[in-house]
Amino acid sequence: MTRHGMDAAHAFITALDAGVIARPDTPRVRFPLRRGAITDNGATPWTCTLGLGNPAQPLRFMLDTGTLNTWVTSSACTTHACRAHRAFDSAASSTFRASGDPPKSVDFGPWGTMQVELGYDVCHLQRDVGGQVRTTPLDEPISFYLATDYNGVQFAMLDSDGGLAIPAVPSAQPSALLEQLTRQGLIDHAIATFDVDPLHGRGQCTMGAIDLHRFDPGSLNVLPVQPLEGDLAYLWNVPMQALRCGSGVVAEDSALVLDTGSSRFKGGAAVIARFQNAITDGGKRPLTVHDATALAAYPDIEVKLNGVVYTLTPPQYFQRLGAHRWEAGVHVLEGLPDEMLVVGSVFLDWVYSIFWYQPSDAGPCIVALATPRRHTSSRVTGLWRNGFGSTLEIGPLDADGCFRGRYTSSTGASGDYPVVGVADPHPDGDSVAISFAVSWRSLEGKPDPSWHWVSGFTGLLQHKDGQDQIATTYLLQQNADAQTPDWMATAIYPSTFTRIG
Repeated sequence: MTRHGMDAAHAFITALDAGVIARPDTPRVRFPLRRGAITDNGATPWTCTLGLGNPAQPLRFMLDTGTLNTWVTSSACTTHACRAHRAFDSAASSTFRASGDPPKSVDFGPWGTMQVELGYDVCHLQRDVGGQVRTTPLDEPISFYLATDYNGVQFAMLDSDGGLAIPAVPSAQPSALLEQLTRQGLIDHAIATFDVDPLHGRGQCTMGAIDLHRFDPGSLNVLPVQPLEGDLAYLWNVPMQALRCGSGVVAEDSALVLDTGSSRFKGGAAVIARFQNAITDGGKRPLTVHDATALAAYPDIEVKLNGVVYTLTPPQYFQRLGAHRWEAGVHVLEGLPDEMLVVGSVFLDWVYSIFWYQPSDAGPCIVALATPRRHTSSRVTGLWRNGFGSTLEIGPLDADGCFRGRYTSSTGASGDYPVVGVADPHPDGDSVAISFAVSWRSLEGKPDPSWHWVSGFTGLLQHKDGQDQIATTYLLQQNADAQTPDWMATAIYPSTFTRIG
């Protein structure tokens, strides 16, 4: 880390320790996020709904650290790709103002181009000051591109109607929302934080302040942004010590761009070729599978940033694109330098991320990552695997902690078995008490008529050795009969489950 970067990191930590950027009464604007479908275009599945114009027209936006362009689909666009989205009708807004500038073409790289016109209108936001939340229109209109023409399946598959830019450099036109909120005095600090729950499909972006209760402060990892040269200077680029996949080294002493508008790892041809080669073991494994149990054969991905290793398991970096299709979230993006690597939600979904914008004369921008604090339901729900290679799927918790799930085995007890259980809905501390039962009558195929067994698992969910684990003791109970007396009908075993998704 350079001296300049160390000074910026120190300034950030000092501001955090002093409470300046984390007091409960620090003004902030909240953007509730919802997770849509993962699609093949590589864009983020996360969107927020905002009101644009007067009266407010509800539209879905990406909050995008990977662009300079704030834009929205215009009702004037009639292409197939545009018709897939809701559109902003500027004629229906009493506060809309056209810039008078001639239309122009905006380059979206391999996606193609977008014909746009510059306009201005008010945006309605949820502002929170000291716990008092009010819907507030911006005092000044924001400038944005009205997309009057765009084509292509990638644009059509977008889950949003537009995008709000959060670049790492100043932006004149169209507006960068983080700068706009600061300039108008609606927030005091140009900070954007992202905290999402991928298992339940909801989250929040907060601008203006940091919510200390949403992450483990001891896990905070502060990374000064390394500005890129030329046309890519707006990206949030941080130093990366290493990227490993299984036993293979994909990159060392390079960089990683953190892009909230993306979903996958994407990059230049050279680095992606090494990446995909490591995932597939030189082509021995496919990049697409059609059965979730096949993911157990794939390696973990390790990203090392400032001495901290972040691990992604196969169910985390394989993206589900259909009922029976999982695809590795790693692909080439034409136009990027050979060794450039960008990552979106496939990584950012699993951390609490902070983007601190600073004008160039104040020092480099900052990205900070931390371990999010999930509530009990988020910590328990998901996919787990034990030492036998069997998977445990735990569904959402009810208010009283009860849940249902499925236990899938490919060993001697091959099949899919129903699970019912309960977890402590309000744990005191970092562990969660959990208990569940399995009925050994498979939900798939023809049940074995000789099986009259049930099992009860009881244990603790804890974070150990860098991963979530459920360490249990379980009783395997079968019916008692003449050949199997009561004392022989019960067996006791240990079993530890590790989160895989």
